[in-house]
Amino acid sequence: MNAYEKTHAATAGLHYGGPGASGAWVVLDVAELEPGRFEVVVLRSDGYELQTAEVDSLSEAQRLYRSYYDRYVVGKQAAAPAPLSGRYAKLRDDLRAALAAGRAAEDADPEDGGTCNFDSAAVCLPRWPLSKVRQAAKEAGTDCFVWELGRKHYVFRPDTRGQGNARSRNAEAMVAALQALGYDAMDYCQMD
Repeated sequence: MNAYEKTHAATAGLHYGGPGASGAWVVLDVAELEPGRFEVVVLRSDGYELQTAEVDSLSEAQRLYRSYYDRYVVGKQAAAPAPLSGRYAKLRDDLRAALAAGRAAEDADPEDGGTCNFDSAAVCLPRWPLSKVRQAAKEAGTDCFVWELGRKHYVFRPDTRGQGNARSRNAEAMVAALQALGYDAMDYCQMD
């Protein structure tokens, strides 16, 4: 079995290449990145990513595939998600506050030397559904991905204009703000 076949073993049938709703060629694909972790992507013919997501189950990948197929191939818009409430609305509001704290820290000291990085704030939210956490992040003005570190952590991108030290300070301020709000938060550090 070659690398392509291994990557797509669990996702046979979750691939489309052809005309999209606009008439332009699109590619819709699901690949298993590692056991139990999938990426769903929609590309234009020039390789531009129209939409991409990483999910933690084949059933979620299949659901996203159908949703993206309806949107990009058939032309149906997905129904708006239900409004956030409870802990998910609180997470959205707390992320807004953390993003503002990070932005303020970076604005106070914009020096951006050092190593380029993807530093961000990671929050341990075990058993929280990805779809609700993503919705909270999107409504707060950021995005997130799952980081498995013994327990499920969601990593939230800072509102930054920096790529080195400024980004690191921003992410550290986000973590401090989230910890002050009662979250089990930590720094996610990754060099570019």
